[in-house]
Amino acid sequence: MSVLEESGPCPCPSSSSPPPNPLPQRSNGLLFDFADAPWTSVVRLNQAASIAKVGAAVANELFFRTGILAIGVVMTSCVQSSKTSSVSGTIETDEVHVASRYGGRVEKIFAREGDTLTNGQTIVELDAAELRARRDQVAAQLSELVAGPRPLEIAAASNDWQALVAELDLAQAEAKRARELFAQNTISETERDQAVSRAAALEKSAAAAKSRYDLLVAGTRPERIAETQARLAETDAQLREMRITAPTNCVLEVLGVKAGDVLPANREVATLVLPQRLWARVYVPEPWLGLIRPEQTVKVRVDSFPGKAFEGRVEQISRVAEFTPRNVQTMDERIKQVFGVKVWLPNQEGQLRAGMSADVVFPGVPAR
Repeated sequence: MSVLEESGPCPCPSSSSPPPNPLPQRSNGLLFDFADAPWTSVVRLNQAASIAKVGAAVANELFFRTGILAIGVVMTSCVQSSKTSSVSGTIETDEVHVASRYGGRVEKIFAREGDTLTNGQTIVELDAAELRARRDQVAAQLSELVAGPRPLEIAAASNDWQALVAELDLAQAEAKRARELFAQNTISETERDQAVSRAAALEKSAAAAKSRYDLLVAGTRPERIAETQARLAETDAQLREMRITAPTNCVLEVLGVKAGDVLPANREVATLVLPQRLWARVYVPEPWLGLIRPEQTVKVRVDSFPGKAFEGRVEQISRVAEFTPRNVQTMDERIKQVFGVKVWLPNQEGQLRAGMSADVVFPGVPAR
């Protein structure tokens, strides 16, 4: 008996059975122990795993394509809904910059930033001591001119005139006697000439005294009174400039001075906002011009009050295009032209403020 016969049957597997696999085998990402399961079972398990993996891949692909399609639908609907007949702009208001035309030292401040002012309310007062003194001086001069000469001055002028008239009468009588005596060869020609010259001089002096008296009686010339009145009015205007007041109902937005500041002429003192005068400037494309007209009513929406539409009115439509290409030659370039439109906002409730972003909706215009 050979060695092989003594050792018993051969432990090697036959050719009809699969070879032994001491380690787990990886198939399609799965681990199986071939030593514990028949070969056919392993094959079936591997086929089922492959089918499951392919199904999962197909499901993932379908889910991905469905998601892309849904996103495309949503984006398309958003793009379509973004088309609107409104344009955006900014709410603006009229501002007033007040100042003194003559300058001076800030003496008092009567208002603060944010205060609501009425027409004529004082904001700042400047020191004007020298102007008041000058005004008193001019006023006194005007009163003197209007009153005219005092009665004593008129009486003194009258007495001077009458005295000269008396002297003139005596001189004329002496001149008459001198001529007669000269004709009789009693006096010389020189004595005669002296008497005649004295009478002529006194006649002129009496006439001058009479004119002075008449001027005093007539009073001050109207032109001098008017000139002094003009000087007084100028001084009063300068005094009014020392009190900086609100020109209308407004809100004090910026106050740029403090008590004690010395301001030059025409230096801005405060910035006033007119809240009752609000308007929005927007720009519309050229195809809308034929559908927009002045005094047309529009709706205005702001972010601060969502869901609320304010009423506005078209006040002005610009006659000159803006943002226009230099050479407009094609249809595509023509539609890029925009025109400014000014929309007035009543703002009775005071909810709108300057600087707010606003969307103006024009009825009847095509959406863009």
